[in-house]
Amino acid sequence: MEDLKCPFRQALLPGDFGCSHAQPVTRREGPDIACGSAEAHDRCGELLARLREVGLPALGYTDDLNELPHAVAVKVQMGGLLGLRRLLDPPSAASTVVEDVGATVAQAVARYGSTVAVPYAELVPDMASYRLKRRRGR
Repeated sequence: MEDLKCPFRQALLPGDFGCSHAQPVTRREGPDIACGSAEAHDRCGELLARLREVGLPALGYTDDLNELPHAVAVKVQMGGLLGLRRLLDPPSAASTVVEDVGATVAQAVARYGSTVAVPYAELVPDMASYRLKRRRGR
């Protein structure tokens, strides 16, 4: 099987979010997440690209590896996923986790017809309001 890096690994690595396709792997850089489904990998990659396309400018950033703070990239990923789950399941809006990212993205594609048709502008407030967990003292 091809080793596909999960597009949402930053959301999955801390253990706050989950995915039925996630496969923990160890790389030279340390722990990582691989995707066990090429189809899910493609869907998630498309969704993340659109989240970044809409979310970064709304938060006042450009997609520049040298200038984009890691915290902003995480806000776009995690806030975008939480907003997507809120659109798909309004009663879950108070939750701060997505238990199955792959299933949530598949559900969005089923509802909206494609990753392109998701109403991304409605997710921007979720991205902007997402708060990263504070690190514990060392």
